[in-house]
Amino acid sequence: MKGSRVEFIDSLRGFSLLGILIVNMLNFQYDYDFEKMFDSSFWGQEFGVYVTEIFFQGSFYPIFSFLFGYSFIKLIESTKAKGLNTNAIVVRRGFGLIVLGMLHLIFIWSGDILLYYGACTFFLMMFINSRIKTVFIWSGILGALSLVIYPSLMNFIYGNPDLLTNVYGTGTYGDIVLSRITIEDDMVIVSIIMAIVTLTLTPILSLLYAPIMIGPFALLGMAIGKKGHLTEEDRGMAYRKGWVWMIIIGLALKCATFIDAPWSEMVLTLGAYVLTIGYIQAFIVFYYSKAAQGLKRLLAGLGRLSLSNYLAQSIICTTIFYSYGLGLFGQMGSIFGLLLAVGLYTAQLFISYLYLKKWRRGPVEWLMGKWVYWK
Repeated sequence: MKGSRVEFIDSLRGFSLLGILIVNMLNFQYDYDFEKMFDSSFWGQEFGVYVTEIFFQGSFYPIFSFLFGYSFIKLIESTKAKGLNTNAIVVRRGFGLIVLGMLHLIFIWSGDILLYYGACTFFLMMFINSRIKTVFIWSGILGALSLVIYPSLMNFIYGNPDLLTNVYGTGTYGDIVLSRITIEDDMVIVSIIMAIVTLTLTPILSLLYAPIMIGPFALLGMAIGKKGHLTEEDRGMAYRKGWVWMIIIGLALKCATFIDAPWSEMVLTLGAYVLTIGYIQAFIVFYYSKAAQGLKRLLAGLGRLSLSNYLAQSIICTTIFYSYGLGLFGQMGSIFGLLLAVGLYTAQLFISYLYLKKWRRGPVEWLMGKWVYWK
């Protein structure tokens, strides 16, 4: 532990950023255009896509959600211990993430997730004083609901061909920004109205969507945080058992995506959740092994700067792929995208480690701290 930071939590957060970047890399390259994503003219294209979809898709953002809930309860505990106004701090943190998420979504990348974490903050506040058993139960209820709602919602959003556009490969920066908040129309007033509606409804809808998307694992993290587990080796012991089977079962369920059936998407989502738990268990085993001694400090550094690193990934990758940068949108292929993700992640590991030798917090973390604590 360094200061008030828990190294294990930071390390797991740093690890989760690898999977998040690998999944996002396909979206940076193709913007959910699945027809282009499976373009066979690229060497090993389908292999790279399936590796991403089976091993990473839907199984790493829940790790981040779990850590969000865990850190949320630790924030509550620390602010109460210091005699601070807990509710005010939590509310400012939620609004700060919503604003940051909206800015990220509009001006950098449409695949933002920070908006939903900010919205989920207000949902989690309802469980601050709840019993651990109650939090576990609601985690299970929302998890079951998400198995039905989440696949349908994803199919509605990303299965709509009207949303697919070549603006990222050919448009100006202004065209790209406008494409995220409005539609092209000969009447300027229509575009303005659509922009206002989008900017107003997006945060509101996130309040409804966040409990389904983030809630299940965030509540699970809250419950584990309330129990005070994971932060010491003996307290993490019970969570290590059966990780191999969880990963095998999770991968097997996710392979249901190859079966064209009405239930395949639901089973795919279930497999992603099972795999998430298996990955967390496997990381606990790794973290407390001798093999992790040289790596976990690097992972912890990346995790401490997770907000800055997440936004840096978006800035770097959109600059590489979008027309206002190198213009490689849809031209690299999934295999080289995977290699780019691993290379960028490795660079961030070492840059974060060197950065923390001189500064305590990342630039975005520093700004959020100023806003949240008003100092």
